[in-house]
Amino acid sequence: MHIKFIFPMFSRYSHEFVQGQLVDFQISSATRVVLKPFVPTFPCFSGIAVSLMEKPKIDFGLRIMGGDVMSIPVFYQFVQEIVARQVAKLYLWPQTYDIDILEDSIVATKKPVGILHVKVVRARKLLNMDFLTTSDPYVKLSLTGERLSSKKTSVKMNNLNPEWNEDFKMTVKDPVSQILQLHLFDWEKVGAHDYLGMQVVPLNMLTPYEKKALTLDLVNSMDSNDRHNKKPRGQITVETTFVPFLEDSKQFSGSSDSTGNGSSQNESHNHDNISLCGSGLLLVTVVEAKDVEGKYQNNPYATILFGGDRRKTQVITFCLK
Repeated sequence: MHIKFIFPMFSRYSHEFVQGQLVDFQISSATRVVLKPFVPTFPCFSGIAVSLMEKPKIDFGLRIMGGDVMSIPVFYQFVQEIVARQVAKLYLWPQTYDIDILEDSIVATKKPVGILHVKVVRARKLLNMDFLTTSDPYVKLSLTGERLSSKKTSVKMNNLNPEWNEDFKMTVKDPVSQILQLHLFDWEKVGAHDYLGMQVVPLNMLTPYEKKALTLDLVNSMDSNDRHNKKPRGQITVETTFVPFLEDSKQFSGSSDSTGNGSSQNESHNHDNISLCGSGLLLVTVVEAKDVEGKYQNNPYATILFGGDRRKTQVITFCLK
């Protein structure tokens, strides 16, 4: 594969552009490919989800001003490791690269079937990523196969054993295949936030209406060959409950339970804490706006407020309607 690109090189007296060329790009890795959802329209599935099961091996040449800078051994190893690490962060399972095969107008969007209640309780013995102080941890929560932005806990300043006890609700579309992802970071006022570790909870290990407390050992990634997983990163404790909507409750009432990483504690059905009649979902589609007035009318967006929850649409740039 040959890719040409142009990037700016700044000199002291002028702004010059130097042409470079990316050549012989190769990538190899064990991959996981899921075809879903199945539909009655050719090719019988509407999307593809691709994940890497291990850190990829990447090789390429980089020609600048006629010379291949990747021929320098130290530089070659440094660049290859950085590229492979960044690609792994984006697409290493349970992260996915989603490819839409059929348009949304052809395939009906898969409707939510329930609500996942998640309580982030605490973490213990987290890594200290700061030099003079201790880490300022927070947790990001997300579901695989979901394009909504991640949910976040509050930041606990200077604390390697934080207590959160914060509750979150997440819409579930496929409790058989979706996975709850928990990523921990050290908050930084300036620059990128330091990565502390992660863990996952497959939803198929949850029994509907049953609260499950999990204490999970944090790892660097889900790659079983990742040598960084040998380093202790602490533990995180969460409580999860999957509540299907009433019309779907019979479908998932027979979900099996399996043991995950770390210790777990099952609690019996507690209908006093979970209101079945209150389980539901409000779907709102923002279609269009006309005759918009205001200071920022050329870059409009809409906000929706409901029950203390605030959602914002994407910004429509240079809209003249």
